[in-house]
Amino acid sequence: MHAPVSRAYAGWLSEVPTWVIVWVGACGMLLGTTAQPAQGQDVGPIQTEVSVFGAGASTHQLPFWLGANQFGRFDREGTSFGTRLAARRPFSASGNGLDYAVGVDVVGRASDHPTLHAQELYGRLRYRGLQLTAGWKKQTVGRVDTARSLGGITRSENATPLPKVSVSTPGYVPVPGTNGFLGIKGYLAHGWMGADRVVRNSFLHEKYGYLRILPARWPVTLHAGLIHHALWGGTPTGAVAGREAGAFRDGLEQFGRVFFATRDSDERGPDHMGNYDFSVDVAAGPVEAQVYRQFFFEDAPGLWFRNVWDGLWGAALRRPGGPALVEAVLYEHFRFIRQNAKFAEGQRAGADRNFSQTLFRSGWTHQGRTIGLPLVTPPANTPGVPDDRPGIANSLVVAHHVAVEGTVLQPGLSYRLTGTYSENSGSKSLCSDADCTRLLDDRFSRTGQWSFLVEAFGRVPGTDQLSYDLGLAVDTGDFRQESVGVRVGLTWRGLYDPEGQ
Repeated sequence: MHAPVSRAYAGWLSEVPTWVIVWVGACGMLLGTTAQPAQGQDVGPIQTEVSVFGAGASTHQLPFWLGANQFGRFDREGTSFGTRLAARRPFSASGNGLDYAVGVDVVGRASDHPTLHAQELYGRLRYRGLQLTAGWKKQTVGRVDTARSLGGITRSENATPLPKVSVSTPGYVPVPGTNGFLGIKGYLAHGWMGADRVVRNSFLHEKYGYLRILPARWPVTLHAGLIHHALWGGTPTGAVAGREAGAFRDGLEQFGRVFFATRDSDERGPDHMGNYDFSVDVAAGPVEAQVYRQFFFEDAPGLWFRNVWDGLWGAALRRPGGPALVEAVLYEHFRFIRQNAKFAEGQRAGADRNFSQTLFRSGWTHQGRTIGLPLVTPPANTPGVPDDRPGIANSLVVAHHVAVEGTVLQPGLSYRLTGTYSENSGSKSLCSDADCTRLLDDRFSRTGQWSFLVEAFGRVPGTDQLSYDLGLAVDTGDFRQESVGVRVGLTWRGLYDPEGQ
């Protein structure tokens, strides 16, 4: 089920409703020529980027951190060379009245799986406390230290974006009558998973709600959120085709059932998952700190914290006051071990088959990559498993992750050091073949793996618009093949002001 990206994107365009494509184009062409800014509103310039990049390794597979959390830009296999063209018109800074934003980000890559596709192609409208977005847009979900993190459990930077239509708040908005003491933010989206799956053309339902306690200007703020994802509708194939037909209903009534996660007592679908997301942010003098915890769930026992030790823990320190040798430090601990197993009754770890889904057997993946945190891997990124199988091949994972970054030389030689140690134990629900006619128990003893990445980035001396990024990655351990790889990139960034200012 792992098709070349270019062919899969062509399939999506034929499946995504025409009105979504029309909306994206209209935002770029119609609003770009006719929308007028509100009185006193600044119309920002268009941000443009042109990049060339390449990556290769001592083995056919790239080391883990060269391919993970890149929104699918690099091929995981062989040597890659590519070009990226991007242009964005962001929302104006003033935020008054009706405003719009558009963006496009196109990647062309020569590799074992060559591709030409749009990583981003979106249009957005914003009015006061609401914004509407349609198309493909890069996104992470969760209060994690995004630039250095493993990623949010259920939504990271690992997979290429999905086509969606969403309505959301632009960050936190104050709760009336609380004088800024309370803030809320929310997000609701409808998306399309595509045809290259065991259940073809299924829908994606996503939403989250967050509460912030204490005003944003205070040195301490508390955050609590609930994130919900669901796969529903679609046309089942293979072994799934004759099972639980009611689970694949669509329509407005079924959307309501998916929204509230309700089902009849004899139903087994749709498939739901999500996480509780808590964090504490502290600003103390020259240092900012963030501590966060995400609790994952896929069923009712998970909602009631049966798997309390599973999930993501994180602690980050940042020095926002300007360049320094050490500007940020992050530690994260990820654990996906219990998965609802009743250890007191002698059950093995992994009873819940996290990310594998019950009926939507392609699992929480998109284009051969995990949508969530990338240490949980599909067959295409799991050693010893054929690439053409759908689903999740390695979900039993426990890991420790550290990242440090800073500036070495002025005006702009910066670095980032990333190190991850993981223990991997396979999956209870590995698909037996490309049609997933039956599930195999492929759990094994824990195998340790070290993955390192050293990055350097900054401006090319003597220029203001040309920057570089370099990466050296190493994999060593018992899970993946020993490998050393490099990544190089060169990016030109410019601004185009349509008003000539």
